Amino acid sequence: MKLLAICIPNYNRIDKLERLVRETAKQIVADCLMERVQICISDDCSPTNPINMIEKIKDDFPQVDITYKRHKYNQGMDVNFLHSVMMAESEYCWIIGNDDMPTEKGIYNATEILQTRKNVDILLTPFDNYDNDNHIRETIYPIKENRERTVNTKIKDQYEEFLLMVSHNSGLFGFLSNVIFKKEKWIKYEDLFVNKMDTLFIQMYMNIQTLNDGATLLYLPNKIIKNYADDETNESVDRICKILFGLDGVVEYFFAGYIKEHLKRTIVDAYISGNVWKLSEESIYKKRLRNIISPKNEIYKKYFIPCAERKSFFAGKNILIYGAGNYGRKVCRELRQYEVNIVGIADSDISKKGTLFETMEIMSTSDMLKECEKKEIYVLVANHFGLEQMVDYLQKNKITNIGIIS
Repeated sequence: MKLLAICIPNYNRIDKLERLVRETAKQIVADCLMERVQICISDDCSPTNPINMIEKIKDDFPQVDITYKRHKYNQGMDVNFLHSVMMAESEYCWIIGNDDMPTEKGIYNATEILQTRKNVDILLTPFDNYDNDNHIRETIYPIKENRERTVNTKIKDQYEEFLLMVSHNSGLFGFLSNVIFKKEKWIKYEDLFVNKMDTLFIQMYMNIQTLNDGATLLYLPNKIIKNYADDETNESVDRICKILFGLDGVVEYFFAGYIKEHLKRTIVDAYISGNVWKLSEESIYKKRLRNIISPKNEIYKKYFIPCAERKSFFAGKNILIYGAGNYGRKVCRELRQYEVNIVGIADSDISKKGTLFETMEIMSTSDMLKECEKKEIYVLVANHFGLEQMVDYLQKNKITNIGIIS
């Protein structure tokens, strides 16, 4: 039995699959990991069968244990994730999406950690997100504190402390490739989540169940994976909705009370925005969206102005935009389509005060409140991540004319 399997669930993107498999095999040979690491590729009936490309890599790296299987028909992402793991003959599994890549020495570093920390059930790390030109766009930290942390989830206080530190869905395994786990746990739960095989997040169900049953989770600040995001796919409204409903389903299934509220705010609300709320009322997604209970969604339910009503709603009104960022710019440009008087723009960042924004001087929030005292003003909140805090600020200062359009 090997120590580690690199499990690659594949569908299409054959060029990226080749890049990943070739780099993985190269690292295995360069660091003499042939006895420790295998590669398992599960293809979900891609239109183009990658078998010839894989056989060529096998010929180039005959020392490397590469296993390939192909479904007879497309079974969906979750089934393919699970299948790639069940192919493995190893103690640990590391699912890597075909558009991701181990860092230099990433596989070696992972095996060293697993050999020296033999009691670890799950290993979790931060990662960098890259553009197609191989430039880092941002670093994702799954939890708030980026230092080594060992969590014994059998101890309630330790587990709850960790959950409250989760700052991104990758902190609860929403991202495939920054997690390494023991295969025996997935074997144990293989039949438990059959009804979750259309959620996009079967790995979350498997690994959170592992934590809930009691496990040792090791968080290390060392990066072992590079993420190349597929913006064209991930930024479509259809994809965002599926991610949103999948994440909400996970949180609803496993958590309750203040832990659930924190995770809703942290990993679910990140996908709630005007883009999904602009869907028509007849949309199946819109009906599911209205059923989500989360802090940000409750604000959208109360204050979002539907697209079809905006022209008549804004006619003759005095509007003040709260938020001088990209969302504020979008709001300002849309408002110019209507018969509306934009009386100003405000931002909580005091350093922006007095600077120009779309030909207007940015005012402070205190100046915004004074403007609202002078005359009837409708405040449009234009911010994604700070929406809840901004609406709360307005409400505490008795501003009731609040709206969201972005």
